[in-house]
Amino acid sequence: MSALNSTILSSVGSGDNQLITGAVGTAAILATTAVYYAITSRDKEGEFPKLRGIQLYHAWNFFQRRYDFLQSNFKRNPGKSFSFDVLHHNVTALTGEEARQVFYSNPHLGLDEGYKILMGSAPRVSNVDMATEENEDGNITLLNKRLNKLLNKARMQDILPTLLQDIIDKADRWGNGGTAGRINPFTEIYDLVFLMTARMTTCHDLTKNEADLKKIGDLFLTLQTSATPTSLLLPWFPSPARKAGRQATTELYTMLYGYVERRRHTQPTNDAIDVLIADGEVTQNIVGFVMTTLFAGVFNTGVISCWMLIDLAIHPEWREKCKKEIQDLLSRHFGDFLSSATLYEKLRAIPVTAWEDELPIIEACTRESQRIALSVINIRRNLCEEIKIGEGVVKRGDFLAYSVGDVHLNPEYYPEPHEYDPGRWLRPDPVPNTTYPFLGWGAGRHPCTGMKAAKLEMKLILAMFLTRYEFDLVDEDGKFPDPLPVPNRNDTHKVRPLGAAYYFNFKRIMQ
Repeated sequence: MSALNSTILSSVGSGDNQLITGAVGTAAILATTAVYYAITSRDKEGEFPKLRGIQLYHAWNFFQRRYDFLQSNFKRNPGKSFSFDVLHHNVTALTGEEARQVFYSNPHLGLDEGYKILMGSAPRVSNVDMATEENEDGNITLLNKRLNKLLNKARMQDILPTLLQDIIDKADRWGNGGTAGRINPFTEIYDLVFLMTARMTTCHDLTKNEADLKKIGDLFLTLQTSATPTSLLLPWFPSPARKAGRQATTELYTMLYGYVERRRHTQPTNDAIDVLIADGEVTQNIVGFVMTTLFAGVFNTGVISCWMLIDLAIHPEWREKCKKEIQDLLSRHFGDFLSSATLYEKLRAIPVTAWEDELPIIEACTRESQRIALSVINIRRNLCEEIKIGEGVVKRGDFLAYSVGDVHLNPEYYPEPHEYDPGRWLRPDPVPNTTYPFLGWGAGRHPCTGMKAAKLEMKLILAMFLTRYEFDLVDEDGKFPDPLPVPNRNDTHKVRPLGAAYYFNFKRIMQ
């Protein structure tokens, strides 16, 4: 040991020496265990082939660059599922149609249990209040019941003007008073989606309080970044990231709890929190519901909204088709009656049913952006008896990982899968002949209950962008990007472009 190291160690107290000794001992045990499993790991009959090498190394790669880790190992053994260890947990990465069918259909595969341990970034209210009902798989039905009550067509029609006004108010702060400037979509569009999602799932008191709304958004970001490999692989270790995550959860819970309690002593409205209070929900469960829906709702909608606008900026022929479809929608419903009205007045008068059913081109463009960008990794845990998939068996307690790219980016189902081609969804037989060919909104036992609300958000954003602005995609030098942006599928929080930042130069053309 160097003199410098000796000086450092001699300067710390006995408590710190014990901590250091314990940490070194733990590291030694982990290293020894890893080497042992690397040496003794052998494929057993009925089990999925286990990756060779140091399992701790595989686990670290799984958390650091999840998509690339799975894809690189699938390339080494095409068409074959494989397994690896995350400490004492066994994880099987699945591929193929049979595996996909089991993954999304088997009633014993728990979604919540999978994400709780192998993702870790979702807020866990039980870390703050043990009396709070958590949204485990057994309570998914209750979660969906609440969402269906809050996101039905009548409430969406009622809130539609407010959502449109949110878009205008937010955009009016971009650049030079919203008339011209440059924005990063993965900042500004995400913030807009967060505001709109909060509008649908919380209350006006919160959404009008910009400071608190920003604070809540920052706390969610802290939760996302706290899900580091160390905090997930060593949940008992008091790492800074783990401490930050717990503190963020506590602050988030406390803020939302305060809002719910204040709503209990105020004149009731049609806001989501008031609706749940009127249904007799206790405050803890309302807070848990809001935290879950905000966290889940922003990711999908934010990612698709950003990439949909980027894709249309790269492909002007589809941008013009989408713009014309919106103009046709306005003409079809109102003709010249609203010729003198503002864009906001025109768009707010379109019924929700028209937004849902009368925009096939925009629907195709949305789905194509979703297919390409959202090739994420889904997680499940087997909560019951053994499950046979092909020649392998998934034991109780084992985890399963399925890469959506296994079907979304599969040339067998989607020719030239990395090419942006919304026209593929407008052909007579757009859906490939396979089990669950499109997973953008979930499938089987876990479809996205908030899908229609999310689609409405995205269509409103797109309609405003296409009809109110001219916009171009540029790189950091203000030029059309070369090469074109590619989704970083290892970015599990925002799926931002790989390696660089991209922007929209915009100019307002309509009020």
